[in-house]
Amino acid sequence: MNNKPHFIFIDPRSTVVKQYKISVTKFVLVITVIFLLIGVSLKLAIDLGIKFNHNSQITQLQAENGTLQQQLKMMGDKILTIRNHINEIEALDDQIRSRLDISPIEDDVRQVGIGGSDLSKISGIAIEDLKLQSVILNNQSTLSRLEREIKLESESFQKLLSTMDRKEDSLQYLPAIKPVLNGRITDGFGKRRHPIYKRITEHYGIDIAANRGTPVLASGDGYITFTGTNGGYGNFISLNHKYGFETKYGHLQKIYVRRGQFVKRGDKIGEVGNSGISTAPHLHYEVHYRGKCVNPSDYYFNDIEFE
Repeated sequence: MNNKPHFIFIDPRSTVVKQYKISVTKFVLVITVIFLLIGVSLKLAIDLGIKFNHNSQITQLQAENGTLQQQLKMMGDKILTIRNHINEIEALDDQIRSRLDISPIEDDVRQVGIGGSDLSKISGIAIEDLKLQSVILNNQSTLSRLEREIKLESESFQKLLSTMDRKEDSLQYLPAIKPVLNGRITDGFGKRRHPIYKRITEHYGIDIAANRGTPVLASGDGYITFTGTNGGYGNFISLNHKYGFETKYGHLQKIYVRRGQFVKRGDKIGEVGNSGISTAPHLHYEVHYRGKCVNPSDYYFNDIEFE
């Protein structure tokens, strides 16, 4: 019996039937060759696809790398601009501190620590794999320093503003004008011969001669702590200016304020008189600082005018 496989071919045009016989070995060989050809073709196709995709990724990465370099350069330029602005702010800070008689910030304080976040990985890619590693780390380090310096300067300016507010407030309370603007000083501060007792005594203020009824002005902002008669000082006013200053006004003819009232520099608080132990109309004016009498002439300025 013939066990060889055979193929029958019928020509559709001539209806001729042809029969082909092939051995099993040749049949298996042909099938094997066909599968090998198919496998090699598939392998080549896959390799070509992978290579094409790889080349596309490389092209894309190169484009992204170029964009990243441009962005890093722009970032570096902006960082340099910010650095220059901070230098200007630090110089201004030093100038303000000098004018306010405050010590400047030491250089070692400004050289603040770097710190910041860990950039050992960026989007899951180890930074060691990036050619731009040094640029990225340098920008991160600089930004961290700038952030801390900005915070330091912000805190410094807040303190400077508070100091300026306190100084401005203290200047308002400073007894900085002569309480009788056109008066003439007849007795100064310190030892003198008392006009009535005729002996050397300590004079704790100054005497300002003026006509009876001449306005007496508050020499600075403050609160009235006493009004009324006070022994030899006659009609008397005491004014607390805060920050350790207190002023006193004696021999008044009239008093226009009450205890606890707040007055501002230049407000009329009384009139020159001759009350108490006095030989002529004048104002006895004292300035106390932290409980001690000081020379009033050291605290008023003749160039300050009030209507």
